[in-house]
Amino acid sequence: GISKKRGQVYAVPAYYAFQMYAGAEVSRPVAITADAGSYSVRNGVSRLPDIDDVPYLDTFAALNDSGDTLTLFIVNRNLTRDIASAISTAGFRPQPVVAVQSVASKSLHDENSEEDPLHVASTAASARAENDRIRYVFPRESVTVLTLKRR
Repeated sequence: GISKKRGQVYAVPAYYAFQMYAGAEVSRPVAITADAGSYSVRNGVSRLPDIDDVPYLDTFAALNDSGDTLTLFIVNRNLTRDIASAISTAGFRPQPVVAVQSVASKSLHDENSEEDPLHVASTAASARAENDRIRYVFPRESVTVLTLKRR
């Protein structure tokens, strides 16, 4: 995942996604669902030639040991469309500011190089939580981690 050319060290985009996941303090998975549509795969690889109802938003959520931090891991698999989502955190009242880290680019084929080592890297942002609801737009072809602290 890390290369060096002409004295410049740089990482592949997947490195930043793994870094976001590895840095998360999670220990207890919690239920999460998404209703953002799905697609089917036909004539895929020999091991899995057909897969029905693959969700565009791949989701996972977990609490930390003390239960005061909820982390949402969301992958937008859609190749052409950002997906706006209203996230309900029923049973977990978050603080108003939600930390967001995301890896996204304009094209699935974008990569880092010695000339542009951070062309595709993680970016930090924030979202707003109102009571137990967060509205967020997941960029197409992206990996996003939302970190919510309990109020």
